[in-house]
Amino acid sequence: MKNRQLKHSRRGMTLVELLVVVAILGILLAVSVPMLRPMFESRRTSNAAQVLAGAFKHARLKAIKEQQNYALRLIPFENAPTTAIQLRLQKGGTADAVNPPGVRVKVEDGVIVPYYFETDKWIVMDKTSSRYDETMAYFTPGNRVQFNRIGRMFEIGDDYTLAEPYDELTLPDDPVMNDAMEYRVTGQRDAVLAGLPPVVMPRGTIVDIAFSGGGENVPIKFDWGDEVVVMFSPAGNVDRLYVFNNGEQKGEYRVNEMLYFCVGEWDRQVDAIGKSLAEDGKTNLESPATYWVTLHPKTGGVRTAENAPVKPNSDTQEKRIQDARKFAKEHFFNVGN
Repeated sequence: MKNRQLKHSRRGMTLVELLVVVAILGILLAVSVPMLRPMFESRRTSNAAQVLAGAFKHARLKAIKEQQNYALRLIPFENAPTTAIQLRLQKGGTADAVNPPGVRVKVEDGVIVPYYFETDKWIVMDKTSSRYDETMAYFTPGNRVQFNRIGRMFEIGDDYTLAEPYDELTLPDDPVMNDAMEYRVTGQRDAVLAGLPPVVMPRGTIVDIAFSGGGENVPIKFDWGDEVVVMFSPAGNVDRLYVFNNGEQKGEYRVNEMLYFCVGEWDRQVDAIGKSLAEDGKTNLESPATYWVTLHPKTGGVRTAENAPVKPNSDTQEKRIQDARKFAKEHFFNVGN
């Protein structure tokens, strides 16, 4: 009797019972997945917004640390010109350049010569080194240079020479400095990629250029195929914004108002006539999973915010963009700088 009870207690599930359990789990899964999908999409775009915000912050910190312009390029995807999934860091461009720590210059017979400090003395840079090229990239003809942060600005000529008389230089009265001077260059230099690997947006997410832009009083809008470049100055502010199309510069802006970048899903990008590619016809502007990355031009501060609640379909697209940016701006200042 005891063995019979033991045998009965070890009996497993029958095939019918197992099929019933599987069927119930299938029903629960089918019901729950659509309900959980918005949460998964929101988490994914939230992470993507943090990636973009982090790239902006990195460019700003590099500009401050190295005391030269750094920019972030938002490169449109070749077959989807209203999206950007690749972010590239570049250095150089229009604005001031201040000597980085440990670097000075001397003027020898009218020629600017770069030096670096090692142990207890200043040593001339090797012309074949990458450091030499990086330092001298700003000393291009037509730019102007000021030494030791005082006195006149000298125009730079060919081959790193001073085009104007240089007998008015104020040399440092310090035996350690040994005529090595700090400098500040104003003008332009060619922007070059910083040599770092590109940052790629998380799979399935994009910077939606179609709805990005900025400005309330002076609107900045982007068009089909635009490549956007946000440049930070050595002070950490947004110095300028450039727009390129097909490799040619089509716009340059002095940014005085907030910039807004729409981060959404790949499937909700729009085509050439502004129609969403999603099955439900909704764009990233209309999706609750969308996030915004807001950039303050004067401080260089960056914040992320959820998309504004979508209002009735009677609203125009322009009105929705304005509402979404207003919502993101309010969030920016509510959380502080």
